[in-house]
Amino acid sequence: MKEFLIIGCRIQICRRAVLVALVVGTLLNLINHYDVALGAVVDIEKAMQIVLTYLVPYFVSTHGQVVATIGDRNA
Repeated sequence: MKEFLIIGCRIQICRRAVLVALVVGTLLNLINHYDVALGAVVDIEKAMQIVLTYLVPYFVSTHGQVVATIGDRNA
């Protein structure tokens, strides 16, 4: 677990994960919360949903990159 976190905090992995989160999160937010883009009121529940829509792709991307990095080292 410690190795996983160390690799996951590498700057190149974080940068790529942020880019993925921005692209995928924005697309998903436009699909799922288009009403906000059209001027709807944002309550705390919707704000949390929007934040999670960015966090999930970030963590999925980070996980995939770390697993690939560990797998490359063990091959």
